[in-house]
Formats: sequence, C-alpha cells, structure tokens
Amino acid sequence: MSTPYGIGPEIVPLDLWTRNNISTIYRARNQNDFSKAYDAFVADNAQVTVNGRPLSRDQYKVLFHGEPFLEQSASVSFLGSVEVAARTKEPETVSGMVGIYYKATVSEGVRVPGCETSSTINSSMNVAIEGGNAFDRKVTKVDQVITSQLNPTA
Repeated sequence: MSTPYGIGPEIVPLDLWTRNNISTIYRARNQNDFSKAYDAFVADNAQVTVNGRPLSRDQYKVLFHGEPFLEQSASVSFLGSVEVAARTKEPETVSGMVGIYYKATVSEGVRVPGCETSSTINSSMNVAIEGGNAFDRKVTKVDQVITSQLNPTA
C-alpha cells in the first residue's frame, strides 16, 4: 500500500520497498542485473551481520546470492514483515526499520539431465533504511539469520 501525497509519485512503504528489492536481487538473470539490484538496495557503508558474524559489504554480496548469473529461476515468498518509521520531520516515511521473514527457492542454471538442482533459503532479516527522500533510500544496517538447504532431486 502506497501513501498518496497529492500531485507527484506515491511513497512506497518501507516493507514493500524491502520486499521489492530482495525479489529483484534473487530474480536477477546475470551478474550486471544482480550488481545493479544489490547496489540499489545496500549502501556503500552498510554495517552487516549475518548469523552473528560481521561481514564486509562485498562479503555480504557474495553470500547474499553467490553466483546469480548461473541461476535458472528463483521464487521468493514473504512470510511476514513489520516496519517502524524513523521519527523525522518529513511528511513521507523514507527512513526506518524493517523486519522481514522470507523463503526463496532457487533453481540452478547448471543442469545435468535428470538431476535438477535447487535449494531453499530461509531468512529473517532486520534492516535499517535511510534516505533523504523516497528515491535515494538504502539499507545502512543489516542483521540477518539465514540458512540454505539443498533440495532433494526427484
């Protein structure tokens, strides 16, 4: 649900913005699309913690998606989210915190006949989002718990 503020674009709520960015990253078909999606989501100076371990932005980029250009397809289901807007003087909500829980099923692009390879990713992610306006939002802090499991082949 967007918030209309008269003439001009509608402001996308923080949780929807987060869902859209995560989906775009997982669905990237090549390295260039993945890099653009990741850079649009994660700030250059982001503080990242995954499974209790601090990571650099580049380490997180590799962990977040591995080698996306090898993927055939991905589907992402969002199982729940909550957002809290930052207390600012701006009338629109462009900064705040989002907690989100999602499950992604990733089918690998490298295929061996009869051995379709896919994995299921479960993640709980808390992010801090900052931006001067709705068009320059970025995640500045990530605290994520994530697991990945190879799915049995049929």
